Amino acid sequence: MKLITGMTTGMIVFALAGPGASLAQPPTLAEAKKAGFPAKNCQYCHTVALPKKETFKPDTDLNDRGKFLLADMKKKDLKKPDVQALKEYTGQ
Repeated sequence: MKLITGMTTGMIVFALAGPGASLAQPPTLAEAKKAGFPAKNCQYCHTVALPKKETFKPDTDLNDRGKFLLADMKKKDLKKPDVQALKEYTGQ
């Protein structure tokens, strides 16, 4: 009975989080913090407080730092941002 209750609770939490939640994205913010960058929230690289995967538009949803990481990803043909590349970011 406890297993069924736990599974049901997990499914409800996942449904409430929705497909746009950060569950589908790598924990880039945590990686940046761990690497010693002063990232306090998503707006370290994004212009919106909580980016949504379904409505994401790089031109409007990324700040200059985020656009730098996106360009670095494309240049290196990566699937996720390389937070170490932030060492090369010269913007503010």
